[in-house]
Amino acid sequence: MEMLQAVLVVIVLCIWLIFSVVFLMTAVQSFFYDRKREQREVEKDKRDIEYHEARMKDISK
Repeated sequence: MEMLQAVLVVIVLCIWLIFSVVFLMTAVQSFFYDRKREQREVEKDKRDIEYHEARMKDISK
């Protein structure tokens, strides 16, 4: 009976370790994707402002 309990404890610990590693990988990946997305949004906002200013110059001529 003790052997069965030991095997079950090892299995549960392995499953917990796998879930922990997957969660950590997901968190790190989300962090990097969020930073890249924020940088893309800043660049998009700059392009939008430049496009708007160019359009206003064309309209005022």
